[in-house]
Amino acid sequence: MSALRIALMNVRLAMRTKVALFFTFIFPLILLFAYAGIFAHGNPYAVAYLFGPVLTLHVMGSAFWGLGLQSVAARERGSLRRYRLAPLGPATMVLASLVANYLLLLPVTALLLVCAVTLFHMPLKIGLLDLFILVTVGAFGFAGFGLVIGSIANTMQEAQVYNNVVWFPLLFLSGTTIPLPMLPHWLQRVAAFLPATYLVSAFQGIMSQAESLQRHTAELAVLVVCGCAGLFFAWKLFRWEKEERIPRSAKLWSLACAVPLLLMGVWLNTRGDAAASWATTKKWAEMQGETAKSAGGKAEPAPPDSESGLVSDFDNGTASAKFGSGWAVSTDSLMEGKSTAEFEVVSGGAQGSKGSLLIAGEIVGSTRFFWAGAMFFPGPSRFAPVNLSTKKALSFWAKGDGQTYRVMLFSQSLGFVPATQTFVARPDWTKFVFPLASFHGMDGHDLEGVLFSGGKPGRFAFQIDDVRFE
Repeated sequence: MSALRIALMNVRLAMRTKVALFFTFIFPLILLFAYAGIFAHGNPYAVAYLFGPVLTLHVMGSAFWGLGLQSVAARERGSLRRYRLAPLGPATMVLASLVANYLLLLPVTALLLVCAVTLFHMPLKIGLLDLFILVTVGAFGFAGFGLVIGSIANTMQEAQVYNNVVWFPLLFLSGTTIPLPMLPHWLQRVAAFLPATYLVSAFQGIMSQAESLQRHTAELAVLVVCGCAGLFFAWKLFRWEKEERIPRSAKLWSLACAVPLLLMGVWLNTRGDAAASWATTKKWAEMQGETAKSAGGKAEPAPPDSESGLVSDFDNGTASAKFGSGWAVSTDSLMEGKSTAEFEVVSGGAQGSKGSLLIAGEIVGSTRFFWAGAMFFPGPSRFAPVNLSTKKALSFWAKGDGQTYRVMLFSQSLGFVPATQTFVARPDWTKFVFPLASFHGMDGHDLEGVLFSGGKPGRFAFQIDDVRFE
């Protein structure tokens, strides 16, 4: 009970400090909006993939820059002196700090989740109990590291140095800021030794791929062990006065917190299941269309029958394609949208040809990203990237009701969100030619799909003909 009362007092003190309020509540929201709006471009499924790194950054920040520095600051201010004569021991003070940090962490986590689901329409594939367990284990594991740093640092300046030494490797090598698949293979193996990698992997595996929590038991167990070790050393190295000094030998003993991480990293690398093959990387690969890459990492050859560049002219009365896996309806129902679309081949095409493709439907702007239309897949399966780098432009003829429509190109290198150009489907047939480079610098070496979509909410209908790459 003493630890809980002190923890509640610490929470009230934090609520009275503007700086603490900003970094506790406002800064995590800034991180969420930066990741969801800039990196994920508001794509709900990309937000789900990046929500784990946001929570991990929040958990790490509260441990290192909150819990660790607060313990040093309290000792420097002499705030701990008033407790020294009370029947309280170091264990009570360490536990109080841990509980106060956790009580501040939970409401912010709930706030981030609500914002991600309501503002960015993030699909919630994780159960609230699993989310609670992940956040609790992460907070406990990183609290151990933060408290150890707070115990061995003699001054605030020294604590900041220790924090930075630990913080920056965790920040850039664990998947929290740079996705693991973008790192060189040897750095991915280094990431297997970092605790933040375990938490990011668990979050992304469960939130993006609906994996079970049991699949990440080993990683979470390591965080629990590290938390226990950290709390033990924080208890043993606890100091009431800033004049007390810790011998260097005691500081070296605190490095034992890293032993479970070393063993886990060695085990993962030895069995060939380092961070590069974890669910976070596998999910990134799936979202990037990595499956069509060759084993040597070189670009695949151009798909068969694509030499002429013609995709479809619809003159045979069907929506068949000269290469690839053909055409399919695509709508925002994948993101729980309500837009609809259909297509059919009709008589009469551009320049007096026999047929064209009529695309019709209705855009319902109930999601942040809405679309509905017909999509061509140039690969042997949907979203399998192909090499069309010998082609420099996409051309087609269009005719319609005078509305503005969108042609959207998907590629492996562009990531989650397609590159888009707009065109106006006038009542008379008009030819459009878009250089591939106009789609965010695309060169066609990893093209995944071409989508012709309505451009704004409401009903639409337009025709396209003679779609080809030139």
